Amino acid sequence: MTNDPTASERIAGFLTALRPADIPTDVRHRAKIHILDTLGAGIAGASSREVDISRTALGAVYGTPAPGSGAPLWGTPAELPALGAAFVNGIACHAFELDDSGGCDHSGAVVLPAALAAASLPMAGSRGGTVGGTADGGPHVGGASLLHAVIGGYEVARRVQDALGGYDSVNNAGWHSTGVCGTFGAAVASGVILGLDTEQMVSAIGLAGSFTGGTWSFIGDGAMSKRMHVGRAAEAGLNSALLARSGFTGPRDLFAAPWGSFLRLYGRQEDIDQSRLFETLGEEWQIERASIKPYATCRSTHAAIDVILDLREQRGISAESVRTITVHTSALIADMCGKADVGSLVSAQLSMQFALATALLHGGVGLAEVAEQGRTDPRILELMERIHLVVDPQQQGGSAEPRIEVQTESGTIVVQAVRAKGASTNRLSDDETISKFMGLATTRLPETAALSVVENVMELESSHDIGPLLRLLTVNSEPALLR
Repeated sequence: MTNDPTASERIAGFLTALRPADIPTDVRHRAKIHILDTLGAGIAGASSREVDISRTALGAVYGTPAPGSGAPLWGTPAELPALGAAFVNGIACHAFELDDSGGCDHSGAVVLPAALAAASLPMAGSRGGTVGGTADGGPHVGGASLLHAVIGGYEVARRVQDALGGYDSVNNAGWHSTGVCGTFGAAVASGVILGLDTEQMVSAIGLAGSFTGGTWSFIGDGAMSKRMHVGRAAEAGLNSALLARSGFTGPRDLFAAPWGSFLRLYGRQEDIDQSRLFETLGEEWQIERASIKPYATCRSTHAAIDVILDLREQRGISAESVRTITVHTSALIADMCGKADVGSLVSAQLSMQFALATALLHGGVGLAEVAEQGRTDPRILELMERIHLVVDPQQQGGSAEPRIEVQTESGTIVVQAVRAKGASTNRLSDDETISKFMGLATTRLPETAALSVVENVMELESSHDIGPLLRLLTVNSEPALLR
């Protein structure tokens, strides 16, 4: 028997000892940008069918909180108890494929809904094992604490994925990495907000391991379960932190337990590396590896979209002039994004053919283009028939940069894609991300409120109470559905 600390103990010790001032300024800035981006995706996502169905189906189960005592459902006038809000807001953030990636994979949509739902609870903002609150009877969570929570959530969610061998390894096994790894990010983010001590955080991590899962089977028919994986991870992470705070224990050695090791259950032996869970903690910040999505489609289509948009602008190619487009890409992307199917929103957003046809015809892929009227446009359907995917054995994984071959009336153009716009190595500017937020948020919020959200988020370090920010996320009317 060894006295070495377990991976969970190392993670928990780091997170509970960490103070916001210990986090580098540029890392905190990156967190604010991702918080803003996630809020925009979630506010717009309130108009999704998945959110509408979830609220209708589960509203009575979650119950109706007393006015002002629940957690807001962003972009709506409604509140739910914290667990319900984490679930629904998580689904909303991922509903239109506009949330960030490059984390667990979709860390923002898991971590932020859990953290903000936790912030609505009366025990938020205090450390210890008893339900407390502030002198005035309400929870006060400062902006610096929210940044700490979000950064910690990104940190752990991505590290769990890396310990399993990374995004490609997890997804090649048929698991949706966000559902498998995201619960840990939500648990520790909630735990920071709830003030868990080290022992409680160890238990929260251990309990989170019992809530994980989610397979890629939705890809066969465009089912909505992909969105549920995100909401469930957010809800389950908060659940784990709440239980741990009250003394419900989780396994101390979840990741390497002799029987039931999380890593061995989800990962292949040759890919597993437990040290990735804790090595470089405090040195390499995982939120800096996350990317922001400029298009409302699967991230694996974005490098190819960039190529088509550039050819459209710089070379003047058009839908009328293109005879064929051939995308030479990895086997993983061909399997994941190779179906020319617009039968559902999920199917369309996972289709390379749809993404490129839409980019070529409209000059972008946004909410209007992925909505039912946009994705069933006969011009899009006809153009999709001219787009083909070919597996290039030299390319590997979901981040492969494809080679695009465009045959036009005047000849053939061949372009090698580079890192997709918005990737951690090809970032959107802050102004571009803020512009994206404003475009999404103002689908539900007044412009003045959306601008106030920007101001609040970008000044989080100086905020002693994020309550005003939470109140800005609500509106007086229910959304019309975007199908």
